[in-house]
Amino acid sequence: MRNPVDAPPASYTESGTWPDGPLTPDAPPTAHAGQALARSLRALMRARSLSARALAARTGTTHPTVRRILTGAGLVDVRTVFLLEVALQAPLWPADLYADFHRRKATSGPDPQQVPAVDQESGDG
Repeated sequence: MRNPVDAPPASYTESGTWPDGPLTPDAPPTAHAGQALARSLRALMRARSLSARALAARTGTTHPTVRRILTGAGLVDVRTVFLLEVALQAPLWPADLYADFHRRKATSGPDPQQVPAVDQESGDG
């Protein structure tokens, strides 16, 4: 699921290089997710000596798609993340990122992009 409003994740790198440099204070959730995903994917590819082409062949996607994730050049869709996880037999999506993102944003005041809380009783927000 892509948000056409957000710029590519790497464009929010404050200093250093993607994906290791810190993100700007106004970086949206998609930038944080993209950064965590790029770091995880890079680590797994290195550990398994996989190139973007080799991984793409295993997933049925294209190597430019894998490169876009690694370089933070674009937002990734859920299908691609799932295909990568299946091919690598390892989790890539940052499961607890929401908590870390919330803690960071809580110190900087209200966030207009914040997703409304879900009402636990009715199941909707």
